[in-house]
Amino acid sequence: MSSKRTLFISGAALLAMVAVFVAAIDWSKNDEIAANKLIVRTPKQSRPIQTVTPTPPQEVARTPVQTEPSETVVPEPETPKEVTYQEAETAFLDKQYDEAANLFTRYTERKRENPWGFYMLGLSAWKAKDFDKAEVAFERALALDQRHVKSWINLSRVLLDTDRPAEALSKIDEALALDPESNAAYRLQGRAYFQLGRTEDAVAAYHRALRIDDQDAWAMNNLALIHIEEGRFEEALPPLARAVELRTDVAVFFNNLGMALERSGHFRDAAEAYEAAVSLDGSYEKASANFARVDLVLEDPVLEPVDLAAVAQRFVDEMDSGNAVTIASEQTDFAAPQTDAVAVSDADSTEYDGDQ
Repeated sequence: MSSKRTLFISGAALLAMVAVFVAAIDWSKNDEIAANKLIVRTPKQSRPIQTVTPTPPQEVARTPVQTEPSETVVPEPETPKEVTYQEAETAFLDKQYDEAANLFTRYTERKRENPWGFYMLGLSAWKAKDFDKAEVAFERALALDQRHVKSWINLSRVLLDTDRPAEALSKIDEALALDPESNAAYRLQGRAYFQLGRTEDAVAAYHRALRIDDQDAWAMNNLALIHIEEGRFEEALPPLARAVELRTDVAVFFNNLGMALERSGHFRDAAEAYEAAVSLDGSYEKASANFARVDLVLEDPVLEPVDLAAVAQRFVDEMDSGNAVTIASEQTDFAAPQTDAVAVSDADSTEYDGDQ
């Protein structure tokens, strides 16, 4: 009995021990889980970053690399654009005579066989008052074509403008040999004779030019200047009256008409003529001075204004009949001028708009 009790107790004790062991095992797991849940991980402390101020770079003197000297490259000049005849002629027609002479120079360098190119070069240079270049150009045109009448005529103009009337006459003779009906050649012949002091020959040449072309206003102007030069102012009026009737755009004609009227005593009519010249060309100093002078002169109140249209018509009638122009006897007597003598140089004769 005692042994069985002992065994029972021992078995009970054994069971108790096992339970305690099992309980101990469970509790250890729960503790571990609980412990894991309660663990709070603090962030890992990072090491402080040390800021390093960069050292500024030090300039290092560089030794220049030795290279071979390079050759200087000079750009080739651009080839100038070829000039056409039309381009150069347009400059001439626009009265840009210096530019036209430059363009025709370039044109003739390329077209050396064209006499018209050299002719237009001469004409442009003459208009630009470059008489040396004009003379050379006209001679070159004639070397290419001896029958080029216009080159003979305009070469004579250059010679007249440079006070070589004798040389001009020989060129005019060449032109007339080729074209006996050239009124321009006879007009220039009149200028040459007048410069040589051959007044009668000059008058005859102008009349010949007018018989060929009865509307040659420059021949009328130049004929009148001979009369002004000789003091025959009444005779100068008819051709000048006709000239301004034909060419209302030429200031020179109105200035010269004013001169003839002034020296004939018709100061009011003269003032109107001078004023017309100035209105056409504001830079015309001679006409401005003439107007200022005559505008202060008192005119004889009994004088009637000159009927310029009637005077011009009488000139036309005289030329149609082929008679010499002598209208002074048909004019009303003019009063003597009440002013100091006026230099004939105040009248102009140069043919600025010669034939092209």
